[in-house]
Amino acid sequence: MGRILAVSDVHGYGPLLMRLLQEARYDAGCDRLYLLGDWVNKGPDSLGTLQLVKQLIAEGAIGIQGNNERKWLQHIPPELGLTVQEQAEIQSWLAALPLWATDEQYVFVHAGLRPGVPLAEQSPSDLTEIREKFFSSPPLDAHTIVFGHTPTFRLGSSVGRLWLDTGKIGVDTGAGHGCSLSLVDLTNRCQYAIDVTAPMHVNLITDW
Repeated sequence: MGRILAVSDVHGYGPLLMRLLQEARYDAGCDRLYLLGDWVNKGPDSLGTLQLVKQLIAEGAIGIQGNNERKWLQHIPPELGLTVQEQAEIQSWLAALPLWATDEQYVFVHAGLRPGVPLAEQSPSDLTEIREKFFSSPPLDAHTIVFGHTPTFRLGSSVGRLWLDTGKIGVDTGAGHGCSLSLVDLTNRCQYAIDVTAPMHVNLITDW
């Protein structure tokens, strides 16, 4: 069995995501890749990044809606110059994506979970937008929650580092805020990170 990998909040930095996957030697036939939403908006190339995500999902990755994909379900920015048909096709594809995923050890979600609500009964807004009530909630009994949405520096982590709490791992290291994009190898407990303002090399972080 291969590795379990996760990345969130790519925000239009598709080429940097590809750099990270190449550096990690991602193997779609062996590894399990979770893409935790917010692939669009804020960054330089939303459409190109969305096409990359679609390709990765077609090859076996698991894509989960974020709040910015939810925004696109209602309104795709007109400055992208898409036809009505192109917009409808994107919205149809986004709408079919799940809001969470699980395996034996982890729950993968964009923003978090509302305490006390069964996973199957969580609302789309909580799964893609929740913050403080989730951060302060007790851990789940059997799973660690892997999430994005809130940049880890806003949770008290050093810039570019993951946020770790009992039963929770925050993996949004702030690409949409001019910081870094991270691909997290949960199997080997390491992090591949690239600075979006100076993407000259990929840093491998192993001390977490």
